[in-house]
Amino acid sequence: MIKKSLHISEHFCYRDFICKCNSCDNTHLFKVSLGLIGGLELLRTISKQRINIIKGYVCSENLESMYTKKNYHLLGLAADITIDNLDLVKMFEFAEMVPEFKGIGLNFNEKYIHVDTRKDNNRVLWVVKLGKRIELTETNRKEILG
Repeated sequence: MIKKSLHISEHFCYRDFICKCNSCDNTHLFKVSLGLIGGLELLRTISKQRINIIKGYVCSENLESMYTKKNYHLLGLAADITIDNLDLVKMFEFAEMVPEFKGIGLNFNEKYIHVDTRKDNNRVLWVVKLGKRIELTETNRKEILG
């Protein structure tokens, strides 16, 4: 059994990414990509603030509550985060500076950002507002982000 407190990088531990659902034996279930960890470390350097992992790995029992076609949390490629002392839009803008992040979502409803290291060449940006997922484009960016 892996000790939950073991560090996998300078600022992140295994326990940050363990499944937090009540359905599985969450004492040891997790997956995490080293590319995601590297991206999060770079984001911490850019923001100069502590990053809080709200959700890392999600087990298959917890998938019913997710609304995306492909779940990058299940693959260990995603994290939902907050960053100390930063508002949501600033967190999102800093996340855009990290080349490893190919999926970046801003959830206004639940007050976090989603980052993932999917293997796509093109970056996907979106916001969740009033329960709706909206693709972020250059056309609607200023209207949505201010």
